[in-house]
Amino acid sequence: MLARVFRLGVPIGLTALSEVGLFAASAMMMGWLGTITLAAHGIAVQLASITFMVHLGLSNVATIRAGNALGRRDPAHMARGAVTVTVLSVAFAAVTILGFVIWPEALISIFMQKDEPPRLEFLAIGVGLLTMAALFQLVDGAQAIALGLLRGVQDTAIPMWMAGFSYWVVGIPCSYLMGFVMGWGGIGVWAGLVTGLGFAAVLLNARFWGVTLKQVPSAPAHQS
Repeated sequence: MLARVFRLGVPIGLTALSEVGLFAASAMMMGWLGTITLAAHGIAVQLASITFMVHLGLSNVATIRAGNALGRRDPAHMARGAVTVTVLSVAFAAVTILGFVIWPEALISIFMQKDEPPRLEFLAIGVGLLTMAALFQLVDGAQAIALGLLRGVQDTAIPMWMAGFSYWVVGIPCSYLMGFVMGWGGIGVWAGLVTGLGFAAVLLNARFWGVTLKQVPSAPAHQS
């Protein structure tokens, strides 16, 4: 049993490490753009992290519901639960996107003093980053929900490779390409993050809906 838990847990831990490393690398690239850009990035990440807690909670619910359905051998129940948590995640992401787009200056100002010398420069950079953070909410929530569903059916190894590929082979190079080669600056770095997480969301959801869900055994009719 300990070995089985270890085999399930190590890929989950490495997936989390890979995602944390993605954000650490993006912060390093933001530092290359200057202190004000880095500070604005920190504010955008903090706001995105606060709202992401809802998606993380839904991801945990997805794990529980998927595990429950797996134990019951009820793929239809699993599919209903998956649809429900996905819809809730998308709905909350839509609300968050509206908030980030409509009130970016008010949200950024929470982290600043009114007499901050570079206030206008902070706001100019931060508003653009918060716009990207709004889009980031949708793809990050989608990949988090997919990871939760896959973990519920004890599918962790292949999703680890999918996520790592998306974060480091797609996300980081895209951040560097758009941020520095194409000259988009901080917005380009965030666009790379969105690209990597979006790639992960597509791969992981395809894994769950196209492969894993179809492999869930059904209980005999008299046990349903």
